[in-house]
Amino acid sequence: MSTNNPFYHRGALRNAADFIGREAEISQILGLLRNGQSVSLIGPRRIGKSSLLMHLCRPQTRKQMGLTPDRFLFVLVDCQELGGSPPEEVYEALLTGLLDAADEAGVPLAPVQQPGTYRALDRALRQISQKGVSVVVLLDEFELLAVNKHLTPYFFARLRGLTTKYGLAYLTASQRPLFAITAEEAILSSPFFNIFVTLPLGLFSNEEAEELLHNRLASSDIQFSTALQQYLIFLVGPHPFFLHVAGYHAFQMLAQGQDLTTDDGLAQLDAPIEVEAGSHLGYLWQNLTPTEQYALAIADGPIDSLRLLEQQCLLVQDGDGYRYANEILRRFVRRQEVAGLIQAGPFVIDQQRHQVWAKGQEMSLTTSQFSILVRLCELEGQVVPGEDLETAVWGEVLINDPDRLKTLIKRLRRAIAPYDTWIISERGVGYALRPPE
Repeated sequence: MSTNNPFYHRGALRNAADFIGREAEISQILGLLRNGQSVSLIGPRRIGKSSLLMHLCRPQTRKQMGLTPDRFLFVLVDCQELGGSPPEEVYEALLTGLLDAADEAGVPLAPVQQPGTYRALDRALRQISQKGVSVVVLLDEFELLAVNKHLTPYFFARLRGLTTKYGLAYLTASQRPLFAITAEEAILSSPFFNIFVTLPLGLFSNEEAEELLHNRLASSDIQFSTALQQYLIFLVGPHPFFLHVAGYHAFQMLAQGQDLTTDDGLAQLDAPIEVEAGSHLGYLWQNLTPTEQYALAIADGPIDSLRLLEQQCLLVQDGDGYRYANEILRRFVRRQEVAGLIQAGPFVIDQQRHQVWAKGQEMSLTTSQFSILVRLCELEGQVVPGEDLETAVWGEVLINDPDRLKTLIKRLRRAIAPYDTWIISERGVGYALRPPE
């Protein structure tokens, strides 16, 4: 039996056979580039931007839209290497990529003089343009170029000028929109930043997620059952990076003979997947503002924050509201401390605004019900004596009515349904907030 794990998640996909999905995005991007329209591709870390740019550079990918190498040269530049470079090094990198693409496509060019200059780049582009060939420059990790302190508005204006002179088009890839990746107003004022159509790169569809799992296992003796496949997608959502992480651990367990056919067996996957995904989720969390963290915790809030969280593949629209993109994210957020919020079980409570959410749905509670739920959530897992709950609601006023608290608990359970089973009664002692058995 073959036990070579076909799931990997360390860097961009370099094998064309490993690339899955994105047909709609590919068609839209190539259609725009074919017409000379520059495109800004935005999406969170590990969503597959670099893999997509590499795939677009493959002649067989572009052939479907008529962007053949004899008519279009695609030049891919990794801006990670240029984050602190002076303009001369950037010009040289662009020229080197252009010459390599021309050579590979069989487009003859005269020898280039002074390669580290704008003039050399301009002359090479002029030769190519005169041959009726268009050029597309793909700039991966573009934010590193945008914040490069050595690059002035004049530098970006020159790049913009190439689009006018030679019909050159750019495809940039960044985690956030162009206006958000540099705080330099002078840079943003450059005409370069006004020529782009913005396209988000988001989650896979469920069909693409299933295709990825099937594709990776195609040459393996190990296969995933339908139940296992559905559980993995439930756990990590249709996120390409997380699917590789989840698929890797599922494959390893099956190869070691572990049973993943029962609920208990499937639950064994949770811990290793959450541990490995934790660093990535932590990176995303730390790069959110307090307002965005608050909105993510309640899956609600200002529309600008919600749209950014959707763009970062953390929330997805669900009817009139939003929900978490996957289960491991929901669990991760519940473990974070968010200013002004109490998080316990399925509940998120804002004491100041007197609001309660459960699984993204806001609940309507009376003041008394709210006070009891707050106390139970503050001491999640612990038995709270009835006297403490009565004090939380009515203060130190003593009233000889043993059924008063029971009645209020009953109404609270009704108000928080279907999560009413989280309130556990400990006869003769009090109540606790615990997962239902």
